[in-house]
Amino acid sequence: MRRYLKIAKWRANKQFQQQQRSWQPHKTRLVERLQAIWFNLSTAQKLYLLALSSLIVLQSGWLSATITIIALVIEFWPKFNQLWHSLAGKALILIFYASIANFVLAGASGIVNDVTHVSASHFNYTHNFATLLYLPPWAMGITLGTLLLFQLFLPFYIFVLLLIKPFGSERIKFISQSYSPLLTAIVRFVLASVVFINLISFIDDQPPEEVLDNMVSTFLDSKVIAKESGEEQQKAVEQLGEKLEQQLPSSEESFAPSQDVNIEGDSETAENLRQFLDTKGYFERSKRLIAMFAYSFEADSYSRCLKAKNSKAVELNDYEIVQVTPDHHAEYGYRFEVIACDSPGVTPVEK
Repeated sequence: MRRYLKIAKWRANKQFQQQQRSWQPHKTRLVERLQAIWFNLSTAQKLYLLALSSLIVLQSGWLSATITIIALVIEFWPKFNQLWHSLAGKALILIFYASIANFVLAGASGIVNDVTHVSASHFNYTHNFATLLYLPPWAMGITLGTLLLFQLFLPFYIFVLLLIKPFGSERIKFISQSYSPLLTAIVRFVLASVVFINLISFIDDQPPEEVLDNMVSTFLDSKVIAKESGEEQQKAVEQLGEKLEQQLPSSEESFAPSQDVNIEGDSETAENLRQFLDTKGYFERSKRLIAMFAYSFEADSYSRCLKAKNSKAVELNDYEIVQVTPDHHAEYGYRFEVIACDSPGVTPVEK
Protein backbone atom coordinates (compact mmCIF):
# COMPACT_ATOMS: atom_id res chain seq x y z
CA MET A 1 0.00 0.00 0.00
CA ARG A 2 2.83 2.38 0.84
CA ARG A 3 4.47 1.55 -2.45
CA TYR A 4 1.35 2.55 -4.38
CA LEU A 5 1.10 5.79 -2.38
CA LYS A 6 4.73 6.65 -3.14
CA ILE A 7 4.19 5.96 -6.83
CA ALA A 8 1.06 8.14 -6.91
CA LYS A 9 2.87 10.94 -5.09
CA TRP A 10 5.83 10.71 -7.49
CA ARG A 11 3.52 10.85 -10.52
CA ALA A 12 1.62 13.84 -9.08
CA ASN A 13 4.86 15.73 -8.45
CA LYS A 14 6.12 14.92 -11.90
CA GLN A 15 2.87 16.11 -13.52
CA PHE A 16 2.93 19.32 -11.45
CA GLN A 17 6.54 20.02 -12.53
CA GLN A 18 5.58 19.44 -16.16
CA GLN A 19 2.71 21.93 -15.82
CA GLN A 20 5.05 24.46 -14.22
CA ARG A 21 7.52 24.07 -17.08
CA SER A 22 4.71 24.48 -19.63
CA TRP A 23 3.41 27.63 -17.89
CA GLN A 24 6.87 29.16 -17.43
CA PRO A 25 7.15 30.58 -21.00
CA HIS A 26 3.66 32.09 -20.75
CA LYS A 27 4.50 33.62 -17.36
CA THR A 28 7.75 35.05 -18.72
CA ARG A 29 6.00 36.54 -21.75
CA LEU A 30 3.27 38.02 -19.54
CA VAL A 31 5.83 39.65 -17.24
CA GLU A 32 7.78 40.99 -20.20
CA ARG A 33 4.56 42.34 -21.74
CA LEU A 34 3.56 44.09 -18.51
CA GLN A 35 7.04 45.56 -18.15
CA ALA A 36 6.92 46.85 -21.73
CA ILE A 37 3.52 48.45 -21.14
CA TRP A 38 4.70 50.00 -17.86
CA PHE A 39 7.80 51.55 -19.43
CA ASN A 40 5.73 52.85 -22.36
CA LEU A 41 3.44 54.74 -20.01
CA SER A 42 4.09 58.40 -19.30
CA THR A 43 4.46 59.75 -15.76
CA ALA A 44 0.86 60.97 -15.71
CA GLN A 45 -0.44 57.60 -16.93
CA LYS A 46 1.50 55.79 -14.21
CA LEU A 47 -0.04 58.11 -11.63
CA TYR A 48 -3.51 57.49 -13.09
CA LEU A 49 -2.92 53.75 -12.76
CA LEU A 50 -1.73 54.23 -9.18
CA ALA A 51 -4.78 56.37 -8.36
CA LEU A 52 -7.14 53.79 -9.86
CA SER A 53 -5.41 51.02 -7.88
CA SER A 54 -5.72 52.99 -4.62
CA LEU A 55 -9.41 53.57 -5.37
CA ILE A 56 -10.14 49.91 -6.07
CA VAL A 57 -7.77 48.14 -3.66
CA LEU A 58 -7.45 50.58 -0.76
CA GLN A 59 -10.88 52.20 -1.34
CA SER A 60 -9.38 55.55 -0.40
CA GLY A 61 -11.10 58.36 -2.26
CA TRP A 62 -8.91 61.16 -0.88
CA LEU A 63 -5.66 59.36 -1.76
CA SER A 64 -6.96 58.66 -5.25
CA ALA A 65 -8.09 62.28 -5.65
CA THR A 66 -4.72 63.64 -4.48
CA ILE A 67 -2.77 61.43 -6.89
CA THR A 68 -5.17 62.34 -9.70
CA ILE A 69 -4.69 66.07 -9.12
CA ILE A 70 -0.91 65.62 -9.28
CA ALA A 71 -1.27 63.62 -12.51
CA LEU A 72 -3.59 66.23 -14.06
CA VAL A 73 -1.12 69.00 -13.22
CA ILE A 74 1.79 67.05 -14.72
CA GLU A 75 -0.17 66.24 -17.88
CA PHE A 76 -1.94 69.53 -18.56
CA TRP A 77 0.53 72.11 -17.23
CA PRO A 78 2.75 71.97 -20.38
CA LYS A 79 -0.37 72.41 -22.54
CA PHE A 80 -1.46 75.31 -20.34
CA ASN A 81 1.95 76.95 -20.83
CA GLN A 82 1.73 76.34 -24.56
CA LEU A 83 -1.72 77.94 -24.63
CA TRP A 84 -0.51 80.88 -22.52
CA HIS A 85 2.32 81.71 -24.95
CA SER A 86 -0.18 82.40 -27.74
CA LEU A 87 -2.16 85.64 -27.97
CA ALA A 88 -5.52 83.92 -28.35
CA GLY A 89 -4.68 81.57 -25.48
CA LYS A 90 -3.85 84.45 -23.14
CA ALA A 91 -7.11 86.17 -24.02
CA LEU A 92 -9.08 82.96 -23.42
CA ILE A 93 -7.43 82.24 -20.06
CA LEU A 94 -7.80 85.84 -18.84
CA ILE A 95 -11.47 85.98 -19.84
CA PHE A 96 -12.12 82.63 -18.15
CA TYR A 97 -10.59 83.55 -14.80
CA ALA A 98 -11.84 87.15 -14.95
CA SER A 99 -15.37 85.74 -15.24
CA ILE A 100 -14.73 83.55 -12.20
CA ALA A 101 -13.38 86.55 -10.25
CA ASN A 102 -16.48 88.59 -11.15
CA PHE A 103 -18.81 85.88 -9.88
CA VAL A 104 -16.71 85.52 -6.71
CA LEU A 105 -16.86 89.28 -6.04
CA ALA A 106 -20.63 89.30 -6.45
CA GLY A 107 -21.03 86.21 -4.29
CA ALA A 108 -18.75 87.59 -1.59
CA SER A 109 -20.80 90.80 -1.51
CA GLY A 110 -23.97 88.80 -0.91
CA ILE A 111 -22.28 86.72 1.80
CA VAL A 112 -21.07 89.84 3.64
CA ASN A 113 -24.58 91.27 3.41
CA ASP A 114 -26.00 88.02 4.82
CA VAL A 115 -23.57 88.11 7.76
CA THR A 116 -23.63 91.84 8.61
CA HIS A 117 -27.21 92.65 7.46
CA VAL A 118 -25.98 95.81 5.70
CA SER A 119 -24.44 96.55 2.32
CA ALA A 120 -20.95 95.15 1.73
CA SER A 121 -19.80 98.62 0.63
CA HIS A 122 -19.59 99.55 4.34
CA PHE A 123 -17.27 96.58 5.03
CA ASN A 124 -14.62 96.94 2.33
CA TYR A 125 -11.87 94.95 4.05
CA THR A 126 -14.32 92.25 5.09
CA HIS A 127 -15.51 92.05 1.48
CA ASN A 128 -11.91 91.57 0.33
CA PHE A 129 -11.39 88.90 2.98
CA ALA A 130 -14.54 87.07 1.87
CA THR A 131 -13.31 87.22 -1.73
CA LEU A 132 -10.01 85.60 -0.69
CA LEU A 133 -11.93 82.85 1.12
CA TYR A 134 -14.27 82.07 -1.76
CA LEU A 135 -11.88 82.48 -4.69
CA PRO A 136 -9.90 79.18 -4.28
CA PRO A 137 -12.93 76.82 -4.10
CA TRP A 138 -14.69 78.65 -6.93
CA ALA A 139 -11.61 78.65 -9.17
CA MET A 140 -10.76 75.03 -8.39
CA GLY A 141 -14.35 73.86 -8.73
CA ILE A 142 -14.99 75.58 -12.06
CA THR A 143 -11.60 74.48 -13.42
CA LEU A 144 -12.25 70.86 -12.40
CA GLY A 145 -15.78 71.06 -13.81
CA THR A 146 -14.44 72.36 -17.14
CA LEU A 147 -11.76 69.68 -17.16
CA LEU A 148 -14.40 67.06 -16.36
CA LEU A 149 -16.57 68.20 -19.29
CA PHE A 150 -13.48 68.14 -21.48
CA GLN A 151 -12.78 64.53 -20.47
CA LEU A 152 -16.40 63.69 -21.31
CA PHE A 153 -16.00 64.86 -24.91
CA LEU A 154 -12.39 63.76 -25.34
CA PRO A 155 -13.13 60.07 -26.14
CA PHE A 156 -15.51 61.18 -28.92
CA TYR A 157 -12.79 63.47 -30.28
CA ILE A 158 -10.31 60.56 -30.34
CA PHE A 159 -12.93 58.34 -31.98
CA VAL A 160 -13.46 60.92 -34.73
CA LEU A 161 -9.69 61.09 -35.28
CA LEU A 162 -9.57 57.32 -35.61
CA LEU A 163 -12.42 57.41 -38.14
CA ILE A 164 -10.79 60.01 -40.39
CA LYS A 165 -7.31 58.49 -40.14
CA PRO A 166 -7.87 55.94 -43.00
CA PHE A 167 -8.69 58.87 -45.29
CA GLY A 168 -5.16 60.24 -44.93
CA SER A 169 -5.80 62.91 -42.31
CA GLU A 170 -2.58 64.40 -40.93
CA ARG A 171 -4.17 66.85 -38.50
CA ILE A 172 -2.25 67.88 -35.39
CA LYS A 173 -3.66 66.01 -32.45
CA PHE A 174 -4.24 67.71 -29.11
CA ILE A 175 -3.22 64.55 -27.27
CA SER A 176 0.42 63.56 -27.41
CA GLN A 177 1.49 60.23 -28.83
CA SER A 178 0.97 58.21 -25.66
CA TYR A 179 0.06 54.61 -25.01
CA SER A 180 -3.69 53.90 -25.49
CA PRO A 181 -5.04 57.49 -25.48
CA LEU A 182 -8.69 56.37 -25.61
CA LEU A 183 -8.39 54.14 -22.52
CA THR A 184 -6.41 56.90 -20.78
CA ALA A 185 -9.19 59.39 -21.51
CA ILE A 186 -11.80 57.06 -20.00
CA VAL A 187 -9.71 56.44 -16.86
CA ARG A 188 -9.01 60.17 -16.59
CA PHE A 189 -12.73 60.93 -16.76
CA VAL A 190 -13.51 58.45 -13.98
CA LEU A 191 -10.75 59.78 -11.74
CA ALA A 192 -11.70 63.42 -12.44
CA SER A 193 -15.24 62.53 -11.32
CA VAL A 194 -13.77 61.10 -8.09
CA VAL A 195 -11.85 64.36 -7.54
CA PHE A 196 -15.00 66.43 -8.16
CA ILE A 197 -17.07 64.33 -5.71
CA ASN A 198 -14.39 64.53 -3.01
CA LEU A 199 -14.13 68.31 -3.48
CA ILE A 200 -17.89 68.69 -2.96
CA SER A 201 -17.62 66.35 0.04
CA PHE A 202 -14.92 68.58 1.57
CA ILE A 203 -16.87 71.78 0.95
CA ASP A 204 -20.21 70.47 2.29
CA ASP A 205 -18.60 68.33 5.02
CA GLN A 206 -20.45 65.21 3.90
CA PRO A 207 -19.28 61.65 3.15
CA PRO A 208 -18.46 61.06 -0.55
CA GLU A 209 -21.04 58.27 -0.68
CA GLU A 210 -23.78 60.65 0.45
CA VAL A 211 -22.69 63.25 -2.12
CA LEU A 212 -22.81 60.63 -4.88
CA ASP A 213 -26.25 59.42 -3.76
CA ASN A 214 -27.55 63.01 -3.74
CA MET A 215 -26.21 63.63 -7.25
CA VAL A 216 -27.76 60.41 -8.58
CA SER A 217 -31.11 61.05 -6.89
CA THR A 218 -31.17 64.66 -8.17
CA PHE A 219 -30.43 63.47 -11.70
CA LEU A 220 -33.15 60.81 -11.55
CA ASP A 221 -35.68 63.27 -10.09
CA SER A 222 -34.95 65.84 -12.79
CA LYS A 223 -35.27 63.14 -15.45
CA VAL A 224 -38.66 62.08 -14.10
CA ILE A 225 -39.84 65.70 -13.82
CA ALA A 226 -38.87 66.39 -17.44
CA LYS A 227 -41.15 63.59 -18.66
CA GLU A 228 -44.22 64.74 -16.74
CA SER A 229 -46.85 67.30 -17.65
CA GLY A 230 -46.94 70.91 -16.44
CA GLU A 231 -49.10 70.38 -13.34
CA GLU A 232 -47.27 67.21 -12.38
CA GLN A 233 -43.95 69.02 -12.83
CA GLN A 234 -45.09 71.77 -10.46
CA LYS A 235 -46.11 69.21 -7.83
CA ALA A 236 -42.83 67.32 -8.26
CA VAL A 237 -40.82 70.54 -7.86
CA GLU A 238 -42.73 71.39 -4.65
CA GLN A 239 -42.13 67.90 -3.28
CA LEU A 240 -38.43 68.15 -4.16
CA GLY A 241 -38.23 71.53 -2.37
CA GLU A 242 -39.83 70.07 0.75
CA LYS A 243 -37.41 67.17 0.63
CA LEU A 244 -34.42 69.52 0.43
CA GLU A 245 -35.76 71.59 3.34
CA GLN A 246 -36.03 68.47 5.46
CA GLN A 247 -32.42 67.57 4.66
CA LEU A 248 -31.13 71.03 5.66
CA PRO A 249 -30.40 71.47 9.38
CA SER A 250 -32.55 73.94 11.26
CA SER A 251 -31.06 77.15 12.58
CA GLU A 252 -31.45 75.98 16.17
CA GLU A 253 -29.61 72.73 15.48
CA SER A 254 -26.90 74.42 13.43
CA PHE A 255 -26.00 77.28 15.71
CA ALA A 256 -26.99 76.20 19.20
CA PRO A 257 -23.95 75.51 21.36
CA SER A 258 -23.10 71.94 22.23
CA GLN A 259 -24.36 70.50 25.51
CA ASP A 260 -20.84 69.82 26.74
CA VAL A 261 -19.79 73.46 26.27
CA ASN A 262 -19.46 75.50 29.41
CA ILE A 263 -19.88 79.09 28.21
CA GLU A 264 -19.33 80.64 31.59
CA GLY A 265 -16.12 78.76 32.30
CA ASP A 266 -14.49 78.89 28.90
CA SER A 267 -12.83 81.94 27.46
CA GLU A 268 -14.26 83.77 24.45
CA THR A 269 -11.53 82.52 22.11
CA ALA A 270 -12.03 78.90 23.12
CA GLU A 271 -15.78 79.22 22.73
CA ASN A 272 -15.43 80.74 19.25
CA LEU A 273 -13.08 77.93 18.30
CA ARG A 274 -15.51 75.27 19.52
CA GLN A 275 -18.44 76.76 17.67
CA PHE A 276 -16.28 77.08 14.56
CA LEU A 277 -15.38 73.38 14.72
CA ASP A 278 -19.01 72.42 15.39
CA THR A 279 -20.10 74.23 12.23
CA LYS A 280 -20.27 71.93 9.21
CA GLY A 281 -19.28 72.87 5.68
CA TYR A 282 -16.62 75.16 4.26
CA PHE A 283 -19.00 77.99 3.39
CA GLU A 284 -20.70 78.04 6.81
CA ARG A 285 -17.32 78.12 8.52
CA SER A 286 -16.28 80.90 6.14
CA LYS A 287 -19.25 82.96 7.31
CA ARG A 288 -18.07 82.60 10.90
CA LEU A 289 -14.59 83.70 9.85
CA ILE A 290 -16.09 86.68 8.01
CA ALA A 291 -18.05 87.73 11.11
CA MET A 292 -14.94 87.32 13.24
CA PHE A 293 -12.87 89.38 10.77
CA ALA A 294 -15.49 92.14 10.69
CA TYR A 295 -15.46 92.38 14.48
CA SER A 296 -11.72 92.02 14.99
CA PHE A 297 -10.34 94.14 12.13
CA GLU A 298 -13.06 96.15 10.39
CA ALA A 299 -15.03 97.52 13.34
CA ASP A 300 -13.67 100.31 15.55
CA SER A 301 -13.20 99.89 19.29
CA TYR A 302 -13.82 103.60 19.89
CA SER A 303 -16.55 105.63 18.21
CA ARG A 304 -18.03 109.10 18.53
CA CYS A 305 -21.42 107.42 18.88
CA LEU A 306 -22.61 105.81 22.06
CA LYS A 307 -22.42 102.01 22.01
CA ALA A 308 -22.45 99.02 24.34
CA LYS A 309 -19.44 98.28 26.51
CA ASN A 310 -18.19 95.07 24.87
CA SER A 311 -19.15 96.04 21.33
CA LYS A 312 -17.45 97.69 18.35
CA ALA A 313 -18.90 100.05 15.76
CA VAL A 314 -18.82 100.68 12.02
CA GLU A 315 -20.23 104.03 10.90
CA LEU A 316 -22.75 103.90 8.08
CA ASN A 317 -23.34 107.66 7.88
CA ASP A 318 -23.61 110.65 10.20
CA TYR A 319 -26.72 109.26 11.89
CA GLU A 320 -26.37 105.43 11.91
CA ILE A 321 -23.80 102.89 13.00
CA VAL A 322 -23.53 99.11 12.96
CA GLN A 323 -22.95 97.82 16.47
CA VAL A 324 -21.07 94.49 16.47
CA THR A 325 -21.31 92.52 19.70
CA PRO A 326 -19.94 89.02 20.47
CA ASP A 327 -22.86 86.72 21.08
CA HIS A 328 -22.45 82.94 21.19
CA HIS A 329 -26.18 82.48 20.64
CA ALA A 330 -26.12 84.57 17.42
CA GLU A 331 -26.09 82.89 14.05
CA TYR A 332 -22.38 83.37 13.33
CA GLY A 333 -21.09 84.17 16.81
CA TYR A 334 -21.57 87.95 16.54
CA ARG A 335 -24.65 90.17 16.61
CA PHE A 336 -24.85 92.97 14.03
CA GLU A 337 -27.32 95.75 14.84
CA VAL A 338 -28.03 99.03 13.04
CA ILE A 339 -28.66 101.69 15.69
CA ALA A 340 -28.98 105.45 15.70
CA CYS A 341 -25.87 107.46 16.45
CA ASP A 342 -26.06 109.06 19.87
CA SER A 343 -23.17 111.56 20.05
CA PRO A 344 -22.57 115.06 21.45
CA GLY A 345 -23.35 116.52 18.02
CA VAL A 346 -26.22 114.21 17.04
CA THR A 347 -29.16 113.20 19.22
CA PRO A 348 -31.36 110.32 17.97
CA VAL A 349 -35.02 111.03 17.44
CA GLU A 350 -37.22 109.35 20.05
CA LYS A 351 -39.78 106.96 18.64
